Amino acid sequence: MARPSRAFPAVLLGVVLAVGACGSSTPSISDPGEILARAADAIRDVRTVRVEATVEGTIQLDLAGFGPPGDISLTGTKLALDIDVGGDAARLRLEVPAVLGMTIDAILVDGATYTRNSLFGDRYAKEASAGLPIAAADLATGLETLGTWLEQPELAPTKEADTSCGSTSCYQVKLDLTPDEITSLVPLASDLGDGSIVMIVLVEKESLRPAGLTLDISAGGIGELSVGLTLRDWNADLDIAAPASDQVQ
Repeated sequence: MARPSRAFPAVLLGVVLAVGACGSSTPSISDPGEILARAADAIRDVRTVRVEATVEGTIQLDLAGFGPPGDISLTGTKLALDIDVGGDAARLRLEVPAVLGMTIDAILVDGATYTRNSLFGDRYAKEASAGLPIAAADLATGLETLGTWLEQPELAPTKEADTSCGSTSCYQVKLDLTPDEITSLVPLASDLGDGSIVMIVLVEKESLRPAGLTLDISAGGIGELSVGLTLRDWNADLDIAAPASDQVQ
């Protein structure tokens, strides 16, 4: 039961990297690096955000813990994450239908982490936590780091045609990446092996806040995946509370 709860901060950090990859009415911007640099300023004082993700495709995974990995379909996988940076709290819901219909719920609040995995029961496990492993400034710093990374001439990001994102219009910044290139930014991606990654970042034209991110991954060591990320409800009020005592083991 402890293993999923220890993974929760890592999940948050992974999501933060994804948020950092995205980003007042302003004149139209044509340079992709400048779009991300301006987005860093737009989210520097963010208090809350909601992140929603979907995954399609297959991944090579050894669920049993022995023998060669096999192809596991992740189609239908969904994640919803509410982050209250100012309140040092977060709430996560992960659904992985292909893995025995598994769902994971996690709540980080009041210095504790509560985690429930449907494969192990319907009650939460509780353990002490150091708190949310990010601060508001980290999101902006992530964008600044990405902007510097994009200045490498071999990366050559391109600004695609503007697109609709919900009720507003968004910039699109596209990168065609090799695993080595993305590993230089995200060392945890070192297991991608051979293949390619196409990343498209969506940034709202008016607010310059992140709206979404898509990743199309083709990697021999991982599989074929398409990941869609949506970011919304910036600075909305959040009510994240610990589960009732009768729901905790």
